Amino acid sequence: MGGVRKRNKIRKLKAKKAGGLVDALFTSTQQKVFRLIFGQPDRKFFAQELIDLCRAGSGAVQREIAALLESGLVTAEVIGKQKYYQANKDSPIFEELFQIVQKTIGLAGPIKDALESLGTPIKLAFIFGSLAKGSAKSGSDVDVLVVSDGVAQDELYAALEPIEQILARKINPLLYSSSEFRDRVNSKNAFLETVLSGERIPLVGDENVITVG
Repeated sequence: MGGVRKRNKIRKLKAKKAGGLVDALFTSTQQKVFRLIFGQPDRKFFAQELIDLCRAGSGAVQREIAALLESGLVTAEVIGKQKYYQANKDSPIFEELFQIVQKTIGLAGPIKDALESLGTPIKLAFIFGSLAKGSAKSGSDVDVLVVSDGVAQDELYAALEPIEQILARKINPLLYSSSEFRDRVNSKNAFLETVLSGERIPLVGDENVITVG
């Protein structure tokens, strides 16, 4: 029992540390707006859509949009009767801001927090596919590979479902036990060879698990 409490305490401390960094960089409303706009820079959002997805006050979201427009970090385009907002890739700090958002609030952070909340050790987890390669479109799914000996598939789906709403993207988790994962790697499974030779965004664990026999 004491061991469980200790592990829970460690997880809370890690979450608090990560949350402290994000909170120092962005206000609560900024986190929600930046997560959407800079987490999906190819997507155009209209104001009410951002308000609905952020689940924040209309005034607060509108103020963030106005500030982003004034700073040149976001562009506006009128299509029909709607004004759409999109990350400005021509901004001199777009790439740096995009990377910060992706590593904290935009993609990796929320998924990592969800995996760590399961309370079961995750040996390895990473994002792969188009999002890891940087070639994702606005409607691209998030492909996540997870290696764990204690997490059930339904638990994994349940933990990630709320994150789909936060990211406004569908998450496709691929779950392996450690023995199954090693066996497939050692047998040179074509799919895993492609995944492991491609770009990955690390979430949890040490990739040395790949080569552990």
